[in-house]
Amino acid sequence: MDLAHLFNMHNRGSITFEAMKRADLRLGSPHKSYPTIHVAGTNGKGSVATKIASVLQHRGLKVGLYTSPHVRTFTERMQINGRMISEEKAEQLLDVVYDPSLSFFDCLTLMAFLYFQEEQVDIAVIEAGLGGRLDATNVIVPILSVITSIGLEHTAILGDTLELIAREKGGIIKPNVPLVVGPTAAPFFPNAIHVASAPFYELENRAIAARSLEAIGISDTKGLDANPPYRFQRIGKLLLDVAHNPQAFERLIEGLKFHFPGQKFPFFLAFSRDKDWVRCVEIASSLASSIRMIRGSYHRLRREYPGYEMVEPSEVKEGVVAGSFYVMAEIHSQEGAPIPKPPEESGFGIVECASKCAPSLAPCPRAMVARSGDEF
Repeated sequence: MDLAHLFNMHNRGSITFEAMKRADLRLGSPHKSYPTIHVAGTNGKGSVATKIASVLQHRGLKVGLYTSPHVRTFTERMQINGRMISEEKAEQLLDVVYDPSLSFFDCLTLMAFLYFQEEQVDIAVIEAGLGGRLDATNVIVPILSVITSIGLEHTAILGDTLELIAREKGGIIKPNVPLVVGPTAAPFFPNAIHVASAPFYELENRAIAARSLEAIGISDTKGLDANPPYRFQRIGKLLLDVAHNPQAFERLIEGLKFHFPGQKFPFFLAFSRDKDWVRCVEIASSLASSIRMIRGSYHRLRREYPGYEMVEPSEVKEGVVAGSFYVMAEIHSQEGAPIPKPPEESGFGIVECASKCAPSLAPCPRAMVARSGDEF
């Protein structure tokens, strides 16, 4: 089936979960062929999922990884040991799973489950898409559940309080399955395994991944430095980060203060239409020498930001770029550098860094070759 059918499907919505369960049963619940780890959370879930998958691969396992959203191509969402699914294989799987009652995300999720089954993975790490309770991925019964964080996002769907959002994220919890939670999720899940906060969100994600692995008997650290692209990533004179909600912006500011104390930066921002961009701009202003908004080409991006100057991606040359996933590759391509993609040989993770954040901290798992106090 032509992949155009996939992109013409309606957006993800909770009303499709019953259809997703029926489709999963029709296909024989392929995810039951291998153990899974389920990762949800407002922020950090993609990074934590990638780190867990990377460590498992370094232990010699064949590991499936399902994440969202994608930056360049939807095939990024389905990987085995860092190799993306081919478009040809994706078309074959779409023929099997396609059902007009399903959403785009439902179909992708079923394609991933089948792909991992056919390729006989040893284990798969599955990132939830939106919320948890009614997310397409929640048909699995994992060996471990992880909730990285709780913050206000997608409030029209998940609820407008942290308690309501925690209830939706907590929908991935299964009986007799261990649960690991990050610091902002801990108050809502007192019986879970808790991870302490850290001064920089990447160190926190690393700690959540490490504690999650310990919960299933793995204490290795090789592979914990793996990361998806555009997580506090230094590229030339730009620093790109996919912070796109207030909680993520607070952590971004913490990271900038941690790595570059006393400095201010020009900010270039872009947001999808459903994001709380006003609050994000307020948070960024504490370290901003200027704030301009990017006029990206993707159809889901906001087109107007009253009171702020708009710039084209080609005009963004130096500073901090943050906001929507959808603008990152567009900005990066303006630099004349290849857009990062999962490596063909080394496995999960786009960037690793051997420099130190600070003398007292572990090696920095960021793409910034910088030490605390360096000039940006």
